[in-house]
Amino acid sequence: MRIVVVEGTPSLREALVRLFAERGIEVVGTAAGHLEGLNEVERTRPDVVVIDVSLPPDHTDEGLGTARAIRSRHPAVGLLVLSSRTEAGYVHRLVSLRPPGSAGYVLKERLGDPDDLVAALRRVHAGEIVIDPHIGWPGAPP
Repeated sequence: MRIVVVEGTPSLREALVRLFAERGIEVVGTAAGHLEGLNEVERTRPDVVVIDVSLPPDHTDEGLGTARAIRSRHPAVGLLVLSSRTEAGYVHRLVSLRPPGSAGYVLKERLGDPDDLVAALRRVHAGEIVIDPHIGWPGAPP
């Protein structure tokens, strides 16, 4: 599996790259923000993009805009959004992207259990929709 990591915090971006690489996942690119992320996806053509929901400059929901742009240009690329927010509205925006495709919304607290995070990534790569059970999203797995 080939992934791009889009995360605005350098230390967290580096930690994610290490975590994935240690588990045999090929990180083909990294980015700190929206345009850089789009360029990395265009350049590397990954299978999945791991995106922080809150990217610079505003650190609100810029990652969802990045996800939307990736989905419109590269509909086969899976999207795994990491967030510290249990916002059902964010989840709805992610799973409503067109064209439809594999996606996931996982809380950053999953970084405390790297195997859970990698399992979510692998499920998105396999074509699934993955919603963190702590979100309270209808149909989310227990």
